[in-house]
This record gives sequence, structure tokens and C-alpha cells, in this order.
Amino acid sequence: MSTQAQRLAPGTSPQTAPQSSSQLSPPSPGPGRAGESGEQVRRSNAQRSREGQAAIARLGAPVRTRLRIGQILVLLSAVLAVAPYIALVQLGDILLRAHRAGLSPDPRQVSGAVMVLVSAYSTRLLLYFLALLITHLADLSLRDRLRRDIVARISHAPLSWFTASTSGRLRKAVQDDTTLVHTVIAHGPVERLNAIVTPLTLLGCAFWIDWRLALLAVSTLILYVLTYSVSMRGMNEKTVEMDRKLATISSAMVEFVSGIGVVKAFGRVGRAHSAYLAAADEFSAFYRAWAMPLVTVTCLSFTWVSIPVLLLVNLGGGALLIHTGAVTLPQVLATTLVALVLPAALITIASISWSYQLAGAAALRLCEVLDTPVLPATDRPERPRTALVEIDHVSFSYGDTLAVDDACLTLEPGTVTALLGPSGSGKSTLATLIARFADPDAGAVRIGGVDLRDMDESTLYSTVSFVLQDAQLLATTVRENIALGRPEADLAQVRAAARVARIHEEIMALPQGYDTVLGQDTALSGGQEQRIAIARAILLDTPVIVLDEATAMADPESEAEIQQALSALVKDRTVLVIAHRPAAVRGADCIAVMDGGRIVAAGSHDDLADEPHYRALLRQAGELKGTAEADSHDTVTRTDGPALADGTADDAADGSVLVPVSSHTDDRGGRTGTALPVPSTSGGPSRPADSLLSRFRRLMTDSSWRQTRGCIALAGVNGVLVGLALLVLLPASVALATSAPRWGLSFGGWLIVLVVLGLGAAVCDFQGRRMGMSGALGFMHDVHHAVGDRIARLPLRWFTADSAGTLSRAVSQEMVALGESAAHFVYLLTSTTAACLVVGVGSWAWDWRLGLLLTLAAPLFAGLVRLSRRLLDRGKSISEPAERELAARIVEIARCQGALRSCRAASGYSRLTAAFDDGARASRRALWWESAGNLVNGALSQILVVAMIVLTSSLAASGSMEPLAAIAVIGMCLRFTTMLDDIGAAVMGVEERRQMMNHLDAVMDGELMAEPQEPSALPEPGTVELDDVVFGYRPDAPVLTGVSMSVPARTMCAIVGPSGSGKTTIARLIARFWDVDSGAVRVGGADVRDMPTTQLMEQLSMVFQDVYLFDDTLAANIRIGDPAADDAQVRWAAGLAGVTEIVNRLPHGWSTRVGEGGRALSGGERQRVSIARALLKRAPIVLLDEATSALDAENEANIVAAMQELRRTSTLIVIAHKLETIAAADQVIVLDDAGRIAQRGHHHELVSVEGPYRSFWEQRTRARGWALVSRQD
Repeated sequence: MSTQAQRLAPGTSPQTAPQSSSQLSPPSPGPGRAGESGEQVRRSNAQRSREGQAAIARLGAPVRTRLRIGQILVLLSAVLAVAPYIALVQLGDILLRAHRAGLSPDPRQVSGAVMVLVSAYSTRLLLYFLALLITHLADLSLRDRLRRDIVARISHAPLSWFTASTSGRLRKAVQDDTTLVHTVIAHGPVERLNAIVTPLTLLGCAFWIDWRLALLAVSTLILYVLTYSVSMRGMNEKTVEMDRKLATISSAMVEFVSGIGVVKAFGRVGRAHSAYLAAADEFSAFYRAWAMPLVTVTCLSFTWVSIPVLLLVNLGGGALLIHTGAVTLPQVLATTLVALVLPAALITIASISWSYQLAGAAALRLCEVLDTPVLPATDRPERPRTALVEIDHVSFSYGDTLAVDDACLTLEPGTVTALLGPSGSGKSTLATLIARFADPDAGAVRIGGVDLRDMDESTLYSTVSFVLQDAQLLATTVRENIALGRPEADLAQVRAAARVARIHEEIMALPQGYDTVLGQDTALSGGQEQRIAIARAILLDTPVIVLDEATAMADPESEAEIQQALSALVKDRTVLVIAHRPAAVRGADCIAVMDGGRIVAAGSHDDLADEPHYRALLRQAGELKGTAEADSHDTVTRTDGPALADGTADDAADGSVLVPVSSHTDDRGGRTGTALPVPSTSGGPSRPADSLLSRFRRLMTDSSWRQTRGCIALAGVNGVLVGLALLVLLPASVALATSAPRWGLSFGGWLIVLVVLGLGAAVCDFQGRRMGMSGALGFMHDVHHAVGDRIARLPLRWFTADSAGTLSRAVSQEMVALGESAAHFVYLLTSTTAACLVVGVGSWAWDWRLGLLLTLAAPLFAGLVRLSRRLLDRGKSISEPAERELAARIVEIARCQGALRSCRAASGYSRLTAAFDDGARASRRALWWESAGNLVNGALSQILVVAMIVLTSSLAASGSMEPLAAIAVIGMCLRFTTMLDDIGAAVMGVEERRQMMNHLDAVMDGELMAEPQEPSALPEPGTVELDDVVFGYRPDAPVLTGVSMSVPARTMCAIVGPSGSGKTTIARLIARFWDVDSGAVRVGGADVRDMPTTQLMEQLSMVFQDVYLFDDTLAANIRIGDPAADDAQVRWAAGLAGVTEIVNRLPHGWSTRVGEGGRALSGGERQRVSIARALLKRAPIVLLDEATSALDAENEANIVAAMQELRRTSTLIVIAHKLETIAAADQVIVLDDAGRIAQRGHHHELVSVEGPYRSFWEQRTRARGWALVSRQD
């Protein structure tokens, strides 16, 4: 990295966007932007910068001793830096004395001087290598410690922390931020100290040689520092601001990709696309306004320290001193070489300072995570005496929002207590307090007379277990999932628990039985997952159990099994159950009703018969006498095929809503026992045959490419001029010493040549670097637009669980690193290679043997560089799989934190511990491979230079080369070595960035579905038809076979069938998220393949099973349905869907931001917002995929009412298990396990004949009458 203006800083992580306080209008700018003055922003950035440096010091404290050892070694290395220059002076004196005496040099004296030079040079490099090795090992140790400390810390944080902080943020902290800190731990202490001490030592050496020559050596350096300091003004603040701009880009990409299903379904691709491009353009404008003036100043500063200028000043000034007899030629050459080295050291210092600024932001984020508030541990833990649970005047708030208000409730041992209440009443919050997922703000929760805060974790979770609505299974074997809380349990005990949970037979049918790895060997249905979670609770055998609507996510064929498993689980235990359906808990010993965070009533069903709140819940559920019964207990089947992008997302680091195969089934998963492979955005196949520039070119506009091409051309010209200037050192030195022309020019003539070369090099360098920066900025702008445009056109099948996180890094961190290649590495590589070629060719003119050496060394150089690359790649191939596994485990512990805590495995999860251990081992192994690569790369240039010095001194000692010429050649060799180092570093930098291009290539190579340009005629508006459709996500695994169905306009079609039968796939084919393998899908009478996406999406509106909301206001999320809708229309849709009630409860009303993915709202509340935007769109056809899944009676009543409104004006295709919805449909399509239509007709026709529909109906009817507990009369 040469300078801040050239080396573009690496990107950073997304940060939470500021909240808005607007009404129904778009959100206003957040703090720190338009809301603050420029001076306030500058002060804020400066403060953040200072805090970042303090955070680096804090994090590095555990390895400070090892860093000090590395610094001691580099100090010794820096002192030895002067040895070659001293040896050069001594060798020159030996050769000059012999020359003047007319004698041959003494071979022993020459050999001794050369040995000093070579030994000092080699020892210095060895010490420097050892110093870097020590600091790298310290960095690996620190990284491993930080990662484990972070997980240990957050494992004791309140569970609400995981709601506010996504798994992506946690993964990014554990991986990306610890990696960013690597630079200032593994490199900073050594390289910065070396960059400070080495020039000071060399400067001291120059003054020891001659104070006048030393002043000449630093004369232009002073001008460089003065000019360069101008570019440093405000650097820290600008770096922080750049960090924020990149965070905005990253966040915009996460939302763009995470909500891709929503934006495509509602025809709002342009909105999300525009938001991303706006963020990218804002960054481009900011960076260009900062970088271009900066590069202008830095290019001017480089002029003062360019090789021709330094040679001109030092040789010209030295000549005057030589003519006075004050100094000798070797002394002039030595101080001239010192002058050539000093600027690089200063640039290194500035470069490392830049790295410290970037690492400071990462260190600050790490410290914030490490300082996460945790639940305090007691010094004197107590054990409960009984299973009596007491909730004593408990209050709890989420920030300013009161969730539980002075709640009092007692759970007697061996009894079942039910919690009922409307959405948002505080039921789940109160239940989580019993498991100590958080501590109450006031009051106490006691078990057996002991406050939970006085129990240790082991005691608490051996007393209480929690069965969540979401099963939260881990990507490990079935056996390990069941035995999560009791890893010592043997297989017989695990099987016994599975039998009680009614899942044993299905486990044995899996490919590896209990050793089947979930997500790798198979995927399960929702009901199967829930029964494994129940088996886990059975094996824990705790006296107190909390159930959070454990049947809500069941598929219909599993619900009866789950009900029986739950009945066995609660027997003879103290149970608190949250229920959506009052009938299921009618026989509970105590029913507590919550409203507004308070317990407003408690008693048995008979006691509460006349209580208004309880009666309201019964009425909503259709369970009062005289009220038409409505089954409010809807269930959910898993989505078909790769999950749509409509779930909750992680952030800049990892957030994807596309459901990972590891945790959800596809259409065939529950039946075939195989997980569906999905496309990968991890880079795809690399393209070793394609140069980095050719891959750049296809993403760049002609204007940006012309700038980059011009930069390369000027870099080559500059390199030629610099190489010629370095060659001028040889004849000019001889002409100076002999006062006779050399190669036809006197010393004065050669100075004129240096002036010409200096002027030409300065012009080329100035224009070349500016064009390089302009091309790099254009490249980043062009790629942002190219990637954004491509993502907007990619079919949904392309996106995977990793897409959001991978692409957010690709357009922030990796994008700027790629820009660095365009602005810096390509220029440096071209320029330095051209200079080396000129030196190599010119060496033939000086001495054929020297030319032969360099010519023979050229293929060796190329071969060793290639070997170095392979060694580095080998290291990456070792570390990257371990890092991917660790990333998966980090996301997993965030996603499954509730299950891990209730199983006493939050910080000791064996797979996570193994991932940490494997990662640490892999990193150490990779370090040795990478060190070998760097050693080969670095040692190569040193070997070549040593060979040149030895050959030259041998030729001089034997009389084959003039002593003066030999001195000049050795001096040139010392400068030539830095040029070879630059080439090696540039090659490594380019190679690393070639790998980064894989992510962008994966986007640009993504296969697009053919799309017509003109809209099709719609002869039958509102109709949907499938004609002999065959489709599979894999060629060998058909999901639908020969499916034909017709849905007339403004009718309702219900699609039912077992899990994996293809129900959701039908909806996706109608929306053309995929194309059929054969047959046709028609909407409005036109084949969907003949309709442009915009036209098709105008005909459709969708309500997804898992709702994705954007991090915006409630109003903005509803307005996605119709951006042109006015406030009255938005309120109308919100009122029908029951969103108005949510608005009235939220502290900021309509202006409340819902958070990433809508995480600030409950699942039912998110579903209401989704219904509202579908209402607002008023599309002719509405697809509802499990629209009433996992909802309480209040939420379901609102959504059912909204569905009735939709039915008045639209064609409805509903995938559901709600009996009344199915019974009211105009036609019912029944799919079988093979994805064929088994039956079709009206409900009353199908239920009257034997067949799968009748069996399904009877099964659902029995499930509706189930009660967790029944009162014995």
C-alpha cells in the first residue's frame, strides 16, 4: 500500500439505521447526517476515532508481551539495516584504493566486505521474519481468545439482546472484526516500528558517513513531508465517515437481497434496487470528492521523492563535494541509496496509520460486544426445595415499552397453568422470565422459594426446561439434538425419550437413523422437528416446564402425534403453557389472562366463565355457546423447495432470509430424507485462466475502462523512465569518479538525462495515478450498478441462505479491496515490472555476465512467484473451510439461543467448541503454509540480489569489471531488491483480489430466465391455470407430476396435502419464481413465460408464510403494496388487517420502525402488515401461503376478516389447514405424496367419499378437540 489516496480502505460492517419519527411520510434523515452540522459530524467522527485506538490497546493487552518480543527483534533488524551501506562504503574504498594504486583488489578484503554485507542483509531479513512470525502467532492466539470470549459473554446476555442484534452482527464480530484487527496485531507493531527505526538508523548512518551528504539525502524529503501533510488533514474523521457510508451500502444490500421475494412479488424491485444504488452513489460521490483532491496532492508529493529526482539531487550535490575532496564516490552512492529508501518508510508509516484507523472501528465494535450487559451471577448459589413457581409483582420493559406490569402468579407443584391473552399482552415475555432469559425490572421470580438470581445456571436449567414455538434444532445429528441438555445420555435413553415423543419410528427411517445429520443428510417437516424438541425436554426431565404454543408450527399429519407427546411430557410436572386456543387448556388447574402486560384474571375455566377478558378470548376463538366454531389453531407445513426470501435476516456480515437447508425442509425433504442442494454464492468456480483485468473489464463502463487502461499505459511508461534513471546511476557514477565521459556523455550530460527522465516520470506518475484512482472509483461505481441491476433480474432460485451476507461483504469490504487493485496494485505491478525489465535489458549493456544472470533469474523469479501463490492458496484452502464451519455455528448459536440455554449448552455447545478448536488448528496450519509462501516470495529477491552482489564483487576482484563500475552496480542492486519486493507484494495482492472477484462473478454469471419485452394480451383476467405441469428442483427429484388445475376468476381455491406434496411449489410456479420443466402455467389466459415480470406481478399479490418487513416505518411497509396510495388508503388497509391496533400500542405510532426483517413485531403482527399491503395492492389474484399460521385468535380474526375482503374482488389461491377456510372454498385441490392431484372438488363432495381428503378432515377434526389437560369429573 503506497498511500491513503491510492490504497482504498477495506469496507466495514453494516450498522443499524437511525429511526424515523415521521408520520405516514417517508422517514427523515437520521442523526449524524442532515440532522447534524458538519462540525458536529466531524467531532463525532474524531471522538469515534480516538475511542477506536483505545479499543485496539485494550484488545491487544493479553498478547502485549509477545508483541514486545517481536518489536525487540525488529529493532535489531532495523539496526542491521545500516550494515549493507557501511559495507558498501568499505568495499568501495577497497576497490578505489586498488584502482588508484594500479593493483588488483585483495580478494580476501573484498570477500570480507561482501560477507559482512550479505550476512547483515540475511540476518536482518531473518530477524524480521521471526518478528512477524511471533506477532502472527500472537494474533492467532488473540483472535481465538476474542472469539471464545465473545460467545461466552453473549451466552449470559438477556435473550432480548439477540432480538436487537442479529446473528449476522454476531458472526461479523466473531469473524470479520477479529480479522480486521489482525493488521494492527500481526503487522502493525512490527512494521510501524521498523518503518520508524530503520530510516532513523539509516539517517544516522548517513550523518556518520558525512553530514553534508545526509542533508542532501533528506532535502527533498522535507518537501515531501510538507506536501504530504496537507493530504493528512482530517484523515481520521474521513475514515470514520467512509466506514459509515460503507455500512449503509452493506445494509441496503442486505435488505435488497433479504427482501427479494417481497420486492419481486409486489413489483417493487425498483424501490429496493434504487435504495441500494442511492447508497452506492452516495458513497461514490463522497469518496470521489475526498480522494481525487487527495491523490492530486499526494502525487505532487511523490514528485519530490521519485527516483530520478533523488538521483539528480544526491548525485549532483555529491559531485560538488567529490570535486572538493570532501567525500568519496562510495559515500555518495551509500547516502544516495539511503535517500531512495527513506520515502518508502514514511509511506509505510502513513499506510499503517490508515490501517489502525480502520481496525479501530472494528476494535470498537468488538469491545461493545464484549461489554454487552449480562445477567449477573451469584456468588452463593442456592438450590430450590420444591417445584413451586412464584411470580411476585414482576414488571419488565423492552426499552421504553412496558411488557409486563406488576404480574403476580403462583404455579403449584404438579399443576398446569395456562397463559392466555391477546397479541402483545406480555405472555411470552412473562414465560421467558421463568427461564431467566432476562431479569425483571421489579419484583422477583422464585422456584422453590429461591430467587432465580440466586441460582447458578446449572441449577436453574436442571429445574426448568422450555419448549419453544420454534423447535430450534441444530445442524448436528438427531441424537445430539435430543441429548443436547444431557450429552452423557446413552443411546437407549435417547431412544426412550424419542418413543415417548412419538418420533422414534420416523428417526429410524432416516438415512443414518439417530446419527443422521440434520440439514446434511436430511431435512424434516415442522412437526418432526417439534417432536425432536419435545424428546429433548423429556430427556431433560426437569420438574418445571414452559410450553410456548408448541403445536403452532406443526404440519397436519404431525399434530396428533405432537399432542400425544405433549400430554406425556406435562404429566406430574409444574407446567406453564402459552396457548392460542383456549379449548386446548380448558382443563388447566389455573388459567391466567393477560392484557396490557397485566394479569387481569386467574382461575379455572369455570371460575372465569363470566370474566369479560376471558369471554372475549373465547368469543374470538369461536368457543362461546352460540358462536360458530372456528378452528383458530392453524398449522404450518414447511415451504416447498428452497425457501423464499421472506424470513428474518441477519446484517452486513450474514443476514439472509432464505431459509437454510439445515433448518427447514423442502417439498420433498420430509419424505425423501434428502436435503435440496441450492446454488452457492460463495464464489463458484474460480477462473484461473482469466486475468483480473479481463474480469474487471466486463463490469466496467467504457469510460472507466479507458481511465484504467490509460493508467496501465502510463504506469508502463513511468516504469521505463524509472528503470532508465536507475541505469543512469551506473555510467553517471563512473563518469563522476573518472571525470571522463561514459557511454558518450559526461557527468553533466547524465545529469541532464536525469532531469529529462525526472520530468517525464513526474508527468506520467501524476497522470497515471490520477487516472488509476479515477478508474478505481469508476470501477466501484460501475460494479455497484452492474451487480444491483443483475440482482434485480436474477430469479429467486439463485438466492440462498448465504446470499445477503456474502453480497453485503462483496459490495462493501471486498468492493473497496478490488478498487485498491485497480488504483494501486495494477499500477505498482505494471510500473515496477517495466522498471525491472529495463534494468535487466540494460544490464547486458553494462556487463554481459550480469545481464545473463538477470535473464536466467527471470523464469526462476516467475516460477517462485507462482510457487508462492500456490503456497498461499494452500493456506487459504485449509483455513477457509474451518472459517465457514465456524460462521455456521455462530449463526446457529444466535438462532438457537433459547434452546441452548434451556439445555445448559449456551457457552459449552460441543459443536461450537469443536469449531473453535478446529479453526484455531487450521489457522496455525495455514499460517505455516502462508509463511512459506511469503518466505519464498521475499527470499527470492534477496537471493537474486545477493547473487548479483557476489558476482559483481568477484568480477571486480578478478579485474574483469572496473572497480568504479562494480561499486555502482552493487549500489544499484541494493535498490533493485526493493523493486523485486514490490513486484512480489503486488502479485500477492492481485491474486488475493482475484479470489474476491468470484463473488461478483457468481452474480454476473447467474442464469436469467428468458423474459419477453412486450406485455401479453390477457383474454381471461383473474384466472389461473396449470396444464399438465411437471417440475422438480433437481432433475432426479420431481416435485409435481402431471398437475392440471383451473381456477376461475373471483373464486377461491384451497390446496391441501401432506408436507412435501408441492403445495407451495404451485404458488411459486404461478408467480414464476421458477419455470416448469414441462406443461404450462397461465395467468389471465396467458402463459407466464410470455409475460414480462412487471406485468405478471401486476396480476398477483402474495402473503408469505414467513413475512419479511423492511427496516422502515409501518406505513412504508404497507405502502409497498401501492406506492401511490394516500394516507387514507393506507389506514383503510391497516384497519382491515388489524394493524391500526398495533399502531396505537407502539410508542411512536405510524413512525415506529419495525427493524430488520420486522423483528420489532411479533409473528402475528408481521402477518397483519403483510395482509395489509396485499389489501392495498388490490391485485386480481392473491396467493396466500399459510397466511394464518401460528396466530392467536385475535390475529387470526383480523386476518380472516381481511381475507373475506380480498375474496370480494380477487381470485384467491390458499394453502392452509384451517377447516373453515377449506370448507368455504369453491374448489379443493388435494395433492398426494408424489406431487399428483389425488382428488378435486367441493368440500362436501370430497368429505363424503373415502380418500385422502376425508382422512385429512377427520384428522384435523380430532386435533381441534384435543386438550393439553382435561378436567376429571
